[in-house]
Amino acid sequence: MAMIDYKLKKKMAEQQVVYGIFINSGSSIACEAAGLSGFDFALIDSEHGPTDVIENRELITACEIRGTAPIVRVKNGGYDTILKMLDVGAHGVMVPQVNDPDYAKQIVNAALYSPEGNRGIATTRSSDYGFYSPMSEFYQAANERNLVIVQCENIKALPYLDEICSVQGIDVVFIGPYDLSSSMGKLGHVAPGEIREIIDRVLACCKEHGKYAGIFTKDVNEAKQYANMGFQFIIVGTDISCMANGMKNIAGALRGVILNG
Repeated sequence: MAMIDYKLKKKMAEQQVVYGIFINSGSSIACEAAGLSGFDFALIDSEHGPTDVIENRELITACEIRGTAPIVRVKNGGYDTILKMLDVGAHGVMVPQVNDPDYAKQIVNAALYSPEGNRGIATTRSSDYGFYSPMSEFYQAANERNLVIVQCENIKALPYLDEICSVQGIDVVFIGPYDLSSSMGKLGHVAPGEIREIIDRVLACCKEHGKYAGIFTKDVNEAKQYANMGFQFIIVGTDISCMANGMKNIAGALRGVILNG
């Protein structure tokens, strides 16, 4: 039995850029729409969003049936937190506020099976409830597919950036521009030029240590700019912002018709 795999690591290894969208609404319909729209992955947000393990099982399934990789941003790097999200089928986890290498190692230990880590073993949804055959191959397949993503979103991480990037088992170092700018005392200053020094440092560290660099933006043109810089894991907007912008555009157009009629 083959594991569902949308080959994000393979695509990035081949120098492709993978694009995703944050799912902040907790809606399985939004997850399906993300897949049908052609996003490589959907990042289910359980840090700022309303969902936890039980709800995310449904969201993960919705992503898989519509052809997009479900990744979960967990609320912290705790062993139990990461274990449960992976056990219900997430294809990887993103952990916020990773500011030192010891925390990065803790995350890897929870996310990966032995010998790379110490993830607990059980016949859960991730292993098709024990129907995965042979089970002896599941553990390696899970380690090879699942992404371990740590967020660089605080200037506290900068002195340790080289050490964080050198931790084996981490796949992506992801810049969170909003929290990062807040920690710099420049809340809301998230344009590429505003954080360019940190962007360059993250890109250089990732290149040196064989990691992929990721970042968030709300703007398609910025996303293309980031791709040209060397980012390969890019989240563009959220499901809620897409819906809100669509509604605003329609309502604005209707008001214009009424006003001009």
